[in-house]
Amino acid sequence: MPTLRFHIVIQRSCETVYQTLADIAGYNSWLFGSQIYRETTPSSDYPVHVGSTYEDHGRASVMQGQVTELVPGKVVAFRQTTHAIRDGKRRGLDIVVRYRLTPLGQGTRVERTVQLHAHGSLFLLLPFLLQPIRRENQRIMQALKNYLEARV
Repeated sequence: MPTLRFHIVIQRSCETVYQTLADIAGYNSWLFGSQIYRETTPSSDYPVHVGSTYEDHGRASVMQGQVTELVPGKVVAFRQTTHAIRDGKRRGLDIVVRYRLTPLGQGTRVERTVQLHAHGSLFLLLPFLLQPIRRENQRIMQALKNYLEARV
């Protein structure tokens, strides 16, 4: 299955970037809706920890998410799934998103790795979904940068 990689440099500390990425309840303050994404809603208690759950609401689906890794100032990772069973056959998408934060001068290099696993008939559509998914991930990275660099 495809793995997509993105990176951007944000002129904020690793800790500040980490806190923003780990604050699931705060996503709606910096990640605005798009053709694919509508909003994120936490579904488990605060503060966020490994195992915390959330939902990403999109135009065509709801992704069930879970925090899978937190290393303060360094790593934030999630697993998101959406599945439907039709005619006894499972179809859907599993996505693993991992942010790795590295100090770079006065800022932070943010690397976002996205692994996609399609099931059922969605597997056949995956080549057509890659470009919109790539654009959405680039949009997310730019939104994070714009939000953090606009804050003093």
